[in-house]
Amino acid sequence: MKSLFHQAESIRFSLQEAFIALLPFVVLMSAIRLVDFGLIYSGIQIPFLTLDTLAAIARMLDTAVPVMLAISVSFHLSILFGIDRVTGAGLALAVFLFDTYGTAPVDDAAAASLASVNAVVAPLLSLLILHLANRIPLPRVTYGALSYNLANALNMLVPAVLAFLSALVLMKVLHMAGDAAYALCAPLFLDLGQQASLALFLIGSQLIWFFGLHGTNLAYLAVDPSFGTLGVANGMTRDMFMTSFVNLGGSGGTMCLALAVLIFARNQHMRTIALIALPFTVFNISEVLVFGLPLVFNLRLLLPFVLVPVVFQVVATTVISHIGFVAFAEEVPWIAPIFLNVFLQTGQAWTVLLQAGLVIIGTAIYAPFVIRYAESRGTVSDSSFLSEGADFDDRIRHQHGRAVQDVQSMLLRNSEATRQAVDFVRENQLAVHYQPKIDGHTGRCIGFEALLRVWVQDNHYVGPYFLETLENAGFAQLIDRWVCRQVLQDLPSIQAANPGVILGVNLHPDTIADRNTVNWLIETFAGTPVCFEIIERGLRSAPEIPVNIGRLAASGLSIAIDDFGAGYSNLNLLAGLPVDTIKFDRTLLLNASEDRGRIVYGRLTSLCHDLGYRVMAEGVETRAQLRMVRDCGVDVIQGWYFAKAMPLEEAIAYASRPRQDDIGLEDRDVSARSAS
Repeated sequence: MKSLFHQAESIRFSLQEAFIALLPFVVLMSAIRLVDFGLIYSGIQIPFLTLDTLAAIARMLDTAVPVMLAISVSFHLSILFGIDRVTGAGLALAVFLFDTYGTAPVDDAAAASLASVNAVVAPLLSLLILHLANRIPLPRVTYGALSYNLANALNMLVPAVLAFLSALVLMKVLHMAGDAAYALCAPLFLDLGQQASLALFLIGSQLIWFFGLHGTNLAYLAVDPSFGTLGVANGMTRDMFMTSFVNLGGSGGTMCLALAVLIFARNQHMRTIALIALPFTVFNISEVLVFGLPLVFNLRLLLPFVLVPVVFQVVATTVISHIGFVAFAEEVPWIAPIFLNVFLQTGQAWTVLLQAGLVIIGTAIYAPFVIRYAESRGTVSDSSFLSEGADFDDRIRHQHGRAVQDVQSMLLRNSEATRQAVDFVRENQLAVHYQPKIDGHTGRCIGFEALLRVWVQDNHYVGPYFLETLENAGFAQLIDRWVCRQVLQDLPSIQAANPGVILGVNLHPDTIADRNTVNWLIETFAGTPVCFEIIERGLRSAPEIPVNIGRLAASGLSIAIDDFGAGYSNLNLLAGLPVDTIKFDRTLLLNASEDRGRIVYGRLTSLCHDLGYRVMAEGVETRAQLRMVRDCGVDVIQGWYFAKAMPLEEAIAYASRPRQDDIGLEDRDVSARSAS
């Protein structure tokens, strides 16, 4: 039950975020309504923007609102359920369009009202079914010759079809249940008295708004078509009454809410939204505050949101029943500004004062709820965070919303960076260069490290600055396989020059974690003089890595731990692995310029020797560094002091040298940073 509650809360939060995402679109629509109203009543004519054009744009946007809402809801629910965004949005839109417009034209009034409901129900129902259908143990296409996206799309095909058909059937069942409920409740509603039926209408309208749907429009679908034209008092119909005295600033008296936030709240986000929404509430447009604050799925503000219109109804009915007036027959548009609208409708100045009094009452009702809501969203000290009853779960979800947006932005940036890196690789030529490894005791070249390089168009090689981008994008195994194949091709030539040479190949943790790739490495390199270098921090990135390292070592391949000392080093972890060589990171060497650093370097070298490991120093660039690492007893030395990474032909010539004569006696300091 607890997990079900948390799932429902997660769905509520995702829906709330979906409505908030539509805020710019809602503001645009509201602005167009205001411009339309201003042009009509001011008589101003704009040559390039006629009233007919503006009305056509407004109609198109009204039609687009449910579609935009369905897309937003499907996107956020896809994130929640771990479904591919395109698949989720496509399925939700298909169910939405089939169920809404399958038998009715787009401009049909009933279809337009149904679209407001389906925009939420169709994505929620279809994606929930798809989420469950994905758990069915169906045959799956494995990633291999097919691209990941194609394999994923094929695997989603059957669950998506099942979800589509099931959702359509359930949507029809829901419509039938709704029709049956309407047929049962409509007569009871008609039997209620005038005030009771109006109050029930207002409560229902507000509850519909709470779920993010247009409450007023949908509430009218549940009553008799003549409901709004029935008289209240003094020639004023229900529609006139609600426009003049109930929906002040929009549904729920949202002008009062905006004022309460600006007067009583200290939360900057709430104040900003209220300040933006206030000009719209003057024209009875509530959507900016409903979706921006938000009121949608906001349990903390639900009670006053429902209560305020009912209080307005009771107070206004009581007042106008004791003070006579005759309302004008022509109804004033609902978008007419507050205070002006009631004067145009009644011609009585005291009705303007009544509106002002209702605004004060509504603001007072909202005030305590706004204060409490603002405190729940405000920043509290860590020591009092839980003791003051802060809504920790709500805070986590708000933080999650920001995190999702940040991750999405990061993914977009990474996607663009990956595209640029792939284009760069395509336009240039990859190559493998080899940096020598020197025996610290004899001075002989005993190996090389294979390093990836790129031949650029202005005729020189550069290091793979793009490598991390491609690795993060999932290209690590492809890159490692390419380097391995190149090393396998170059190995005989280097061995011919120096049979004792061992080639070191860097492997990304993703490569070591993949069982199929490790099988290929064992089959391809078993019995060859190759040492695979694995970064020390990668040993903890996946539980499969230690197992696969053991499999590589069992096949006779040599394993070295690279970049040891760059992060959190764990000799305890290394003690359980079949590793031959520990390769000290260059940062340890830089720290050894001071006495304490030299002590650490020497003690680490002795400790590794005691554990049975060979020690390799990388990044050696000066004679002083060379002397220090030799004094510490390092077995193998690598760095620019001897040579940079070089093409195959130069590596062959280098390997054929008998030894580095008088090692350490020449002053060949290199100031640049090692590229090893």
